[in-house]
Amino acid sequence: MVRFRFPIGILVASLAAATACTKKVVESTISPAPGASTTAQLAAPLDGPAGALSARAAVEAFLSAVRTQDLRGMSAVWGNDKEPTAAHVKREELEKRLIVLQCMLFHDKWQYAEDKARLITGGRQEYIVNLQQKQLAGRTTFTTVVGQGGRWFVEDITLDGVKEFCR
Repeated sequence: MVRFRFPIGILVASLAAATACTKKVVESTISPAPGASTTAQLAAPLDGPAGALSARAAVEAFLSAVRTQDLRGMSAVWGNDKEPTAAHVKREELEKRLIVLQCMLFHDKWQYAEDKARLITGGRQEYIVNLQQKQLAGRTTFTTVVGQGGRWFVEDITLDGVKEFCR
């Protein structure tokens, strides 16, 4: 099972996917304004506090940011129970990881596969999500965790079911 967990370096499979995604990402506009780099986008301060008010809201914010190619929005809700990922990963590394995730999870539409989250150890919640990209369909699992200050973060994403999305 391919898992993308932020304390570990980018997985070999994800690097291979990044290579496959290069053309797709380069042709897309990720930056918020013409000429702005993704690094500049990530350098801008968040509009509010990191994290989301609920686990479900963290998943929805992450997927919305993926869809709009908003790396800063993805970064705002990606973290662990201690801090956002951006707080302990160098910006260049963060950018690479987010671009891989954006490529792997890019979708035309999505929906929850189950009405409620699955509760797992440590108060974490798992959400199974169905993604559709043109004629491709995939399923992934988002693991969320409550962080400092009661804000929720996407901690882990299972990428096995969406490998075909980034070709």
